[in-house]
Amino acid sequence: MRGKDVSRREFLQKTAIGASALVFGAATRGSAESSEKDVALGFIGVGGRGTHVLRKMMNVPGARVEAVCDLIDYRVRQAEKIAEQFKPRGYLDLHRMLEKEKLHGVVVATEVGNHAKCVIPVLEAGLHCFSEKPMDCTVEKVDDITKAARKAKGLYQVGFQRRYNLGFISAMEKIHAGEAGKVLFMQGQWHWSTGPGRWVLDVNMSGGRLVEQACHHMDVMSWVMKNEHPLTCAAMGAITVKYENPPVPTSEDKSAITYMFPGGIIYSYTHLSLLPKQFEKEKLWVFGEKAGVDLPEGMLYDREGNEKQIGEASGPDWDKGTDEELVGFVEAVRKNDKTLVRSNQETGRVSTLMALMGRQAMYDRTSDKFEPRLVRWEDLGSTT
Repeated sequence: MRGKDVSRREFLQKTAIGASALVFGAATRGSAESSEKDVALGFIGVGGRGTHVLRKMMNVPGARVEAVCDLIDYRVRQAEKIAEQFKPRGYLDLHRMLEKEKLHGVVVATEVGNHAKCVIPVLEAGLHCFSEKPMDCTVEKVDDITKAARKAKGLYQVGFQRRYNLGFISAMEKIHAGEAGKVLFMQGQWHWSTGPGRWVLDVNMSGGRLVEQACHHMDVMSWVMKNEHPLTCAAMGAITVKYENPPVPTSEDKSAITYMFPGGIIYSYTHLSLLPKQFEKEKLWVFGEKAGVDLPEGMLYDREGNEKQIGEASGPDWDKGTDEELVGFVEAVRKNDKTLVRSNQETGRVSTLMALMGRQAMYDRTSDKFEPRLVRWEDLGSTT
């Protein structure tokens, strides 16, 4: 199943972003009075990313935070304070929260390796679910979520915010309309001065740096390919620093991956950490028969050297689109309409499995060694 592509106008109309985006940064949620149109939400996982999303959700018109849950008590208390205007109830057990609260939807922002164990109970409870990316860190758990979401009463949205970034949406429309001609090659990079840390170091919790973070770029390029998955992948990865008592397996800090899509279309990608600040850069380039497109900059360059702005530039704001995706989630929940979700289990499955495919191509779990090899899509063993 391919994700549904809609025009920018349709997107604005369907998600009400055209109106609601105007209030971001200036929203004053001055009253905590309940409305029958409010969307009652619970939060599972209110650490770093979860707290960030919670703060943003406080500015989404019509969203009401009724409950917060985390395994760590002080995080629960902190989240209660952030959302204090709604007087949310705090929980240390997600199952108890789901039993006690009357919610419309739940936001899951735990460690990647805990996504399935939170998302699936939410969907099985008949609730709508927004979960941070990627879907999870193993093929088996991605399959489990996919199956649960396909038969769920509620909708499932994955936090790939570039699908809601209006600059990316506009540029992608132009690519799919053929303005760059037939896509021939894709190239990307995400280079960082920082490195993997905390739970991201533990591949059993994150899938590694490529899976936990670079999945965003896998999502964009699968979107370019109209949500098709690659056929093969070859990759190399390495750990270039020493850690005190590192988990095993430990995340790579540098990787280079090449994917082959149907039609012989190649996607070449590097994901590097621990670089000088001057080399920190995000690139997503699409090369077609007629022109090339720089997606983060929203620029099209034809073969004659002419340039054209086809989408708003994102610049260094990697989080751009998060406000819009949260507005989109609340609106989709309010309308109980799965077709409004731009990043669902079908698109999210391809993106997450692409990242896992790259990890499998550079690392042999049985020998605990980074050994480059060729991996085919069917080698992943996905049952969905």
